[in-house]
Amino acid sequence: MQKKILYFNTIIILILLTSFVEITHEYDDWSLNTTLQNQADKQLCISQTANLGMPKIMLSPDTIYTSYSLKNKLFKLIPNDFEDKAISFHLPKGFMVVFAEHKDGTGESACYVASETDIKANLPKRLQNNISYVRCIAINNPSKKGTAQIQLETVKAAKADWFYGWSLNKSSLPNQHYVPMTWGKGSCTDENIQLLIGNKDADHLLSFNEPDNKSQANILDFSVAVESYKMMQKTGLRLGSPALTQGHAFGEGKWLTQFMELAKKENARVDFIALHWYDWGNQTNNKATDEETAAAILKRFINYIEKVHATYPDKPIWITEFNANINRTSEEIHKNFMTLATEWMDDQTFIERYAYFFPKPLPETNTDNSLTELGKYWANIKSKRSFSKNIIGDAEIIKKK
Repeated sequence: MQKKILYFNTIIILILLTSFVEITHEYDDWSLNTTLQNQADKQLCISQTANLGMPKIMLSPDTIYTSYSLKNKLFKLIPNDFEDKAISFHLPKGFMVVFAEHKDGTGESACYVASETDIKANLPKRLQNNISYVRCIAINNPSKKGTAQIQLETVKAAKADWFYGWSLNKSSLPNQHYVPMTWGKGSCTDENIQLLIGNKDADHLLSFNEPDNKSQANILDFSVAVESYKMMQKTGLRLGSPALTQGHAFGEGKWLTQFMELAKKENARVDFIALHWYDWGNQTNNKATDEETAAAILKRFINYIEKVHATYPDKPIWITEFNANINRTSEEIHKNFMTLATEWMDDQTFIERYAYFFPKPLPETNTDNSLTELGKYWANIKSKRSFSKNIIGDAEIIKKK
């Protein structure tokens, strides 16, 4: 009798296991049991057919799927003969993915961000059956307002959701997310790529700091600039353009114009445009009152940003350095401009982030690291979230039947 019961139980277990395997394999209607669904919510699905048909596989976040190797344990081969065979994908909410043609992350590529909902889409023709690099990572969605600062004590006092410090070797603080930057071409090395990949908290990467400025990154050879930039595509992070001095982001012969033209030819992916703006050329152009002066500054600020947006309409913008000009030492001018500028930027969906650069005469903190009155004013300004919609690019959303 006991043998019969044991035999019967064994049959039941085998049936259940077979059902589990079938559910895991088919995955067509996305109606899995709770355990499998929770796992799927944190994994990328890629399919060899349109509209997420079979065959398809699940890929874990953080792992970099490629045959390229930096002797890093996060680098793994794309499994099950899926290299150069992806047609469609399902990206869960709260994650981003980078797909690239070449195993080092270069060539035709795209970055998709599922900030609001899952993304179920067919790849654009340029990437169908043409992917040899995949990285899916969790994406942060902080408020737009950030802190540009080297001193961590000042960053802590400012309490912004995100910060950067013209470097790539810092770490995030509790509730304050760090964005690394490859300040100059010398930072674009495999060693630093290893460092960035090892920082699982990193999702964005800022590029060169004022390469048109001899006292800053100073990169006058555009071929060197683009080749160095392309190296950072190995990280699988969302990449920002070099940040130019005011007046060099658009127009014939300007630095960013030439960089973007060559980047397009070289298939170097630029996910967003980084800008600096200080109202240069109008630093002595003041009105009768501080309020009127701030309003006039805002008009020039908006005019500049809108021209940049018109030049690169498919690229969101980060204003990583801006203020009402160092020559204006009136706190009221800066306070008024801060209020007007942030209100306007929060209403522009194409502006993802911004950070005020406090001029030396009006610092953000006192010598004891407490916030100055102007620093408190900036800290108390509320802002909207960076992402207000998914970033889908040229992918084709799969319509529900």
